[in-house]
Amino acid sequence: MSKDVMIVTGAGQISMAIARRMGYGKKIILGDKNENNAQAVAEIMNQAGFDVEPFVMDMSSRNSIQAILHAYQLAKRCNEKRTMYEAVRWGERGARINDIAPGIIVTPLAIDEFNGPRGDFYKNMFAKCPAGRPGTADEVADVAELLMSERAQFITGSTFLVDGGATAAYYYGPLQPKIN
Repeated sequence: MSKDVMIVTGAGQISMAIARRMGYGKKIILGDKNENNAQAVAEIMNQAGFDVEPFVMDMSSRNSIQAILHAYQLAKRCNEKRTMYEAVRWGERGARINDIAPGIIVTPLAIDEFNGPRGDFYKNMFAKCPAGRPGTADEVADVAELLMSERAQFITGSTFLVDGGATAAYYYGPLQPKIN
C-alpha cells in the first residue's frame, strides 16, 4: 500500500498549521535547518497520531534542498514566473505546483519583530492594510488546504498572496510610497 507524502520545510507555526490540517494519513517529511527543532516537532506530531519523519534541511543549500524534493522547494521559494515554469514541467508528471506567499503572520518570530526596532513599521502596515491586522498560521493553512484538495485540481502555476492586502495597499493605497 502506498501513502501520499507531504513535505514540510521549516518546523514553524505556519508549516505546522498546514501539516496538522492536511497531513493526517500521509507520510510527513519535516525538514528544518535545526535538527533538534525538527525532532521535537516531529515527536509532538507523532504523539498526536501523525506519521512524521524529521529531516535536516537548509534552505540556503542547493544540495540540502535537492535531497528533500526540488519541486516543493520551487513552489515555496521561487518567484511567480519560476512557479509557472515548473508547473508546466511537473504537470507532465501529473503534479500541480503552486506557491503561497504569506505576509506577516503571527508566530513567535513575528512577535519579536513587532516588539523590535521595526515594530512601528509593522504596526503602521497593519493599521493601513485592508485587513487591519497580521494574519495567523491557520489562515495560511486555509489556503494550503484548498490548494492541496481535489477542489483545486485545476489550479497550477499560481502564487497566492496571503497578506491581508498589505501588498495591495503598498501599490494602490495608503502604504504607497510618497514620491518627492
